[in-house]
Amino acid sequence: MALVIYDQGYRIQTPVKSMFTPRGVEQMTAAANTAPAGGDKDHEKDHIDQMLLQEAGSQSKGNARKAASAYSETSGSSTPEEHPRSYIPASLIMSHPVQAVLQGSKIQSALYKMKQFDISHLIVLSGTGRLMGVVTEKLLLQYLSTQGAQLHTVEDTIEECYTTKIITATPDTNIRQLAVSCVEHQLTCIPIAQDNGNLTGIITRTDLLQSLINNEWLDSRAP
Repeated sequence: MALVIYDQGYRIQTPVKSMFTPRGVEQMTAAANTAPAGGDKDHEKDHIDQMLLQEAGSQSKGNARKAASAYSETSGSSTPEEHPRSYIPASLIMSHPVQAVLQGSKIQSALYKMKQFDISHLIVLSGTGRLMGVVTEKLLLQYLSTQGAQLHTVEDTIEECYTTKIITATPDTNIRQLAVSCVEHQLTCIPIAQDNGNLTGIITRTDLLQSLINNEWLDSRAP
């Protein structure tokens, strides 16, 4: 189970915490410092629950049902030594196939594809299929609303609109770890890739919220 950084299409060996300064951990640290001995995991769980549920809103429950089924399967088939009871791999709730656009695509094309598939994230690929970054609807709209010397239009390319340094995870990464990473680094999505760099899916904050609403996989207090 691993989190890996890609920067402009290249896998970076530097540890995630060295390149992505945690931005949501101050409150988590404070809570841990005031927690009674032996209660760190419970306080961490409560903090993650609270921060993610604030954004829950109205969500569909398709992936939540998948997570519930996966939880039942893993809790019955794995021993405590192999995985904690709350272990669910990313592969069981990720969205796939991954929707992507090529470098140099027009903003209009990216927005159309997002509307077509009712999504807000697209993977950006090079002409040879390398993972170059992630573009979101929010970034595109921010670019279009920016007032500069030259008017920005949907005919512009996405080249100035996407994030080139991203965190990815492997398909066997526990989704609890992904939730912690989303809180710490304020991520809205995490691409899922094999060790060889091949993309297999994507998990968004919404996917994690759907699973959290089901009240299954973050139960660190389960025996």
